[in-house]
Amino acid sequence: MPTGGEKDMNPPKLASESPASGSVRMRNPVVKITFDEYFTLNNPTENILISPPMEQEPNYSIQGKTLVIKFKDTLKENTTYNMVFSNCIQDFHESNKLGYYHYSFSTGDEIDSFSLAGSVIDAQTLKPCDNMFVFLYDQDIDTLPMTSKPSYLTKTLSDGSFRFQNIRSGDYKIFALKDLNGNLLYDLPNETVAFAGHTFTAFYEAPKDTSDQTTPPQDTMPRIKLSAFVIQDTVPVLLRYENPAAGIYIFPYKAPVEEFSVIAIQHDVPHFETWNSKGDTVTWHLKEALTDTVSYIFIANGRTDTVQITPYKTKKAQSRGNKNAPVERLSVGVLNQGHRYKPLTLTFGYPVKPSDSITVTVCTQQKSGNDTAFYKISVPDTFITQLPLPIVFENKKNYTVTIPDSMFFGYNGLCNDSIKASFVTQSEKDYGSLSIEYVVPTSGFQYIAQLWSGNQLQQEDLLTASRTISYEHLLPGNYSITVIEDCNRNARWDAGDYHNMRQPENIYPYPKPISIRAYWDNEETFEIPVSKP
Repeated sequence: MPTGGEKDMNPPKLASESPASGSVRMRNPVVKITFDEYFTLNNPTENILISPPMEQEPNYSIQGKTLVIKFKDTLKENTTYNMVFSNCIQDFHESNKLGYYHYSFSTGDEIDSFSLAGSVIDAQTLKPCDNMFVFLYDQDIDTLPMTSKPSYLTKTLSDGSFRFQNIRSGDYKIFALKDLNGNLLYDLPNETVAFAGHTFTAFYEAPKDTSDQTTPPQDTMPRIKLSAFVIQDTVPVLLRYENPAAGIYIFPYKAPVEEFSVIAIQHDVPHFETWNSKGDTVTWHLKEALTDTVSYIFIANGRTDTVQITPYKTKKAQSRGNKNAPVERLSVGVLNQGHRYKPLTLTFGYPVKPSDSITVTVCTQQKSGNDTAFYKISVPDTFITQLPLPIVFENKKNYTVTIPDSMFFGYNGLCNDSIKASFVTQSEKDYGSLSIEYVVPTSGFQYIAQLWSGNQLQQEDLLTASRTISYEHLLPGNYSITVIEDCNRNARWDAGDYHNMRQPENIYPYPKPISIRAYWDNEETFEIPVSKP
């Protein structure tokens, strides 16, 4: 049988334009763009950008291999229009997408030939922000992003870059927006934004060969760098609480809480209280199962909320009367297995009740046979979700630690299953160290130095002057360093606020990854950059 030939891997190619891109004195409200094969149009509302923006979306239709565009708006006089097609033109059979296509025309006697380019990154993660609107305004008025459509608009690419082509000469206010409601206005508090505190002068580019409109032009001008953020809520509004398991109640706030107190309306339910590291979520673990609804008044930074806490709704048994159904147990984990500098630690899924004389069996594998030792531990009468075991282990030996079932009793009425952990202890030669000399550029500033292993924060220190910090007993692997410029000296990163023209606090990553090897000392110098607006 015939194979049908090789699979088509190429997107549609431009065949002709009527009128041609770059045309001037445009009066015809119809544009026809023909490709070399049949194609489909994918979501033109989202993927075709017209700048300056039009009040009414054009009518798009496909006639054979030709895209017909009929403008509904009356075109403005002496104006250059740009149309950018992003991943919306794809061939009919294999869906190969034409990633970029640019078409421009002018209603005046010439095409505008000025440009601006730049990029948008997330201010906190430092990752590029893709598919984000970038607006230009020809007036430097702070309220424009909230009240008026922009003079020009474009969108960022996957690498966060953006580019304005064929714009008029002049100075422009620039603003980036993740537009959640599609109205090209910054009118929602949870919309991601980025802005510059001053205007930028459009850069002149000499006219170039316009025969290839399907390749994004390379930037030959200074790049504008914007940092995107979502404004932080400063009012600690209590959100709907969560009750993920019996006895556990999680109360999230929209903002960090500095001062917190509660008042019981009927009767107080004994409970343990913990806060997350951001200070915006408090968790209660009840000491006794809740049998009826209780009410409290929560007071956070002076703001009051009335909260009704209801008993946990248990799930119906899936196999009623099944004798082989698993018995629910208190979850127990074991941390720091084999670690030389951290104690072997039990972690509990719910706070446990105090108890004495819990037997822990430690078996050591020896060449002559196993050596077994017994230890007695106790749970103090305090809030306990972690319990370090006071056991000293020798280097480079095989251990098995066991604890019988029903030794730990949670306040939720559950007890543990048998616990068993087998591991080989490490030695000093299994760890590395890191010494960083932090050079602070300006006295009087405060910085937060953070050591990361993947997404896990290992250590955090405050810097007010140049000094060296030593990180000891690090397991081999790749680490990274970030430094936060703590402008308001509150020991945490803060987002920006467009309404008050405040940029997000700068975060400076160490320019290269740090590889820690066993029994190896690393010394680095981090010269923190000078603060830039």
